[in-house]
Parts: sequence; C-alpha cells; structure tokens
Amino acid sequence: MKSLALVMLVALNACSFFSSQKDGAHDLLSPIKNDWFSHNVEHALHDLGGAPQPHNFFDINPELSNSNVYVNAFILTPEGSDHSYQLDLASGQRYYSHSYCPHSDIWSHYSGSISKPTFSIGVVPRLLDQLGEPQKVIIFGSAKAFSERTDFHEYRIRLVGAVIEQKCPEGNCLGKNNWISRMVFLGVDPGDKKFESVKNLTDLEKKVNWVKTKAVLENIDGRNGGNGTSYPQIRIGQPILLAEAMEYYKKRSIYLSVKETKKIRVGCQGLYDKLWDEVGFEQPEDMPGKTVEELNSKVKLITELKKKKKPIGFAARFNAFTKKYYTEYATCQRFIYSGNLNKDREKFWFLSYVGLFYQLNKDGYFFDCRTRSWQKNVLNNQAKPIFNIKEDMDSCKKHDFDLAMEYLPNFLTGLKNGQVDFYKFIDYDTHTFGTHQKLYSWVKVQTKKYDCNADPNPQIKKELKVFPDDVSWKERKIKDIADELKIIY
Repeated sequence: MKSLALVMLVALNACSFFSSQKDGAHDLLSPIKNDWFSHNVEHALHDLGGAPQPHNFFDINPELSNSNVYVNAFILTPEGSDHSYQLDLASGQRYYSHSYCPHSDIWSHYSGSISKPTFSIGVVPRLLDQLGEPQKVIIFGSAKAFSERTDFHEYRIRLVGAVIEQKCPEGNCLGKNNWISRMVFLGVDPGDKKFESVKNLTDLEKKVNWVKTKAVLENIDGRNGGNGTSYPQIRIGQPILLAEAMEYYKKRSIYLSVKETKKIRVGCQGLYDKLWDEVGFEQPEDMPGKTVEELNSKVKLITELKKKKKPIGFAARFNAFTKKYYTEYATCQRFIYSGNLNKDREKFWFLSYVGLFYQLNKDGYFFDCRTRSWQKNVLNNQAKPIFNIKEDMDSCKKHDFDLAMEYLPNFLTGLKNGQVDFYKFIDYDTHTFGTHQKLYSWVKVQTKKYDCNADPNPQIKKELKVFPDDVSWKERKIKDIADELKIIY
C-alpha cells in the first residue's frame, strides 16, 4: 500500500502517449471491448446478464498516429442533442447531466440564439488534461451517426487544432485572475463528406461559423449565479495550431498507459479490500456478548488486542485506516470502481458509504462528532481548515459514525436544494433523458444557472433523488450484556 502513491505518480506522464502508432483514418467506428472490469470480480460493474460492462475511458486505446493527427475518441454529447451528458470515471459510464435551452450570448459577441451544441463533445480515452479531467475534444461532422451509436463505441477522428478553455469556479471572475485553464482539442470526422478535406484550422474556419461555435462553447453549459444576476462561467481563447497544441499537451497533461493503469487498478482494489477486511467486516470483538461466558471471552480477546497495540472496535479501526490511507483512498475512488453489487451487496454498500464520507471531506465538509451534525469545513484565522480528517476523528465513537451515515440522505438533499455543487447516486441512468446505463456510482453535479425563458433544469433538479432507495447503513454500535451490567472494558 505504501507504493500506491508512487504508482500514481509514475503513471502520470505523457511520454508514452506520443509514441509510434498507425497513421491514417483506419477503423472509423469500433465497438469497445469489455476488458477493464474482467480482471477482479470483487470490484467490477456487470450488466444484467452478469457480463463485465465496457469502460468507456480505460477500455479504449487512444492510438495517436505518427503525425499527431488521428486519435480515437468517445462521444459524450452528440451534435444537436437536447441534453448534456458526462462521463463517470469510476464506472466508465456516460450519464445525463442537464438539459439545454435557448438563451443569448452572455459575452454579447454573438447576436443569435444559443440552444444546442453545433458539434459533438467527446473525450480522448486514457488522457487527462491540465486539471486532471478527461481530455475534452470538440468534433465536427457525422452528427447522425454519433447520436445513433454513442454508448460503447469509439470513433477515429482527425485533430486539426485546439482552444484554451478558461472556467470561473464560482461567482464573478471578471477582472480577476482566478480563471482555471485547460486545453480542448478540435477535431473532425474524416468520414463526413463535408469535413473530409479539413486538415487544419484554416480549412475548419471555411466550414463552420467560428463566432457562433465560440459562443456555443461559452454558453451551453450555463453560467455562474450570484446576487440575483448571472456571470460568465466559460471563456474561449483563439484557436491554436495543432503543432503548438501538441507541444503544450506533452508538457502539461497526463497519459495513463495500459501497464500503469493496471498497477493503479490492482493497488486501489487491494486498498478497498483492506478497508473491508480490516474495518468493515465484522471482527470477533464486534460481536455482542449475550451471556456472561461470551462476555468473558470477549474481554479476554480485547485484552490480547490491547497487548498487541491493535485498534479495537470499528471506530478505532476506521480512524487507524483513515490516518494511513485517506489520501490514497481519495485518489483511488475517483478512478477505480469499488465493490460489486452482484457479488457482495454488504461489502459494496459499505465501500460506497465510506467513499462518499471521504469525498465529502475532500470537498470541504465534515461530520462534527461533538454536535453530531454535518458541517462546512471553514478556514480558521491561520487559513487552515478547522477539521483535519487524519487528526480530528479520534474522538468519534461507533455511534457517531452511525449518525454520520444515517444523516447523509438529508445532508445531501440540503446541498441539492442550495446553490452549491452536490452529489447524487445513480444506479441506472433511468432519467427521462438518461442513457439507461448501469452505474451504481456517486457522481458530482455542478449547480449552474441557465438564463432561458423556459428553463427545464430547476424542475428536473427539484424532482431529482440524490440517495439510493432501500439502502441503509449497517449500524456499528452494539448492545450486549456489558451494558446491563454497566461493565466498561
């Protein structure tokens, strides 16, 4: 486990992506193989038939060509779609994000109405951009083909350039330098007659209205809200030549090779098993002593554990694990799927609860065991968070963790009803506009404002369920005869 962080660092390099690959626009459309989830049944996403699901990020080889022109891509949102879709990295599945609606350009550079994407939005598999997100690519052409065969298909596209996309994290960033930047590739489908001759930016600008394209990129995914008004969320720079874009990418981006992703997968799955085996799985000292004999045996066992300086009980084991592995676990859960509902339901939901518990802490929330409530982790007068999960959980007992997990549904609902980003659990993406794919995963939802006359998103958000039905935390606090006899051990 100590080598897990090192493995992650070794994997984060771009060199092997820019190696010799086949040139040309071969295999324009290919089904995705389901290899990623076929190696460890304990941590896999299976379909209704029990077969491993394809992973739309790790199961595709980008295969950049020798000339840095052709690459494989996965389509998230086809051109002309009424709805936006995102990729959940852990499950590798595409899911519904929000709906588009007509509105004007917040930058006032384009006079027309903006409603739907005039291009397809995809990702280049196994590539992470400067922000650690899947590498975004804008693709022109073949809108009908992309919309008909989106899930579990990869497409061979031709890159022609890139743009720098800058994002304002929240509120009003105008006149400030807190914009977050990443590079977005521009590509075309070489199989589309309209774009088959497009090989560079000059060719592309002859085929598309760049002013409109830029406005669509800057507006379709909403705006920042605040003080009863709207502020720009995205701004797009001038197009960048492909050669310059590739040099930029080599220096600042991440390629996850097959060899290194295998190491990460094995390491993270081992960490998940360690959490379950050493913390979640009931140990002998967790069992209630219902008779004097059982209680004596339990006291003897606890005495032996104390001599060996082992953590005793769920709370102590959870705290010990958190101190050692919280950082690695937080990294793992973003990329690697944990558990398998079809294999071990109890293990799956335990890992799911703990994963969300850690993720909320990472995002600036914590459960205060003194007040027994979820709180925002604000900064103190030394500009440090008031709660440190590795240091400040020692006072938390089993009952505190039971309450933390029990209160999660209401806490998540409160986040959803506020003006902040929130999490929701997707089992099957069965939303009216959903992909109907199986995820069984927590996904983060960005709260944005859409200045449309008839914006469907508030009502969609209002009806959205954030917590899975018929799921509850298995309580760790137990009652045994020691409580009746008022014995402390």
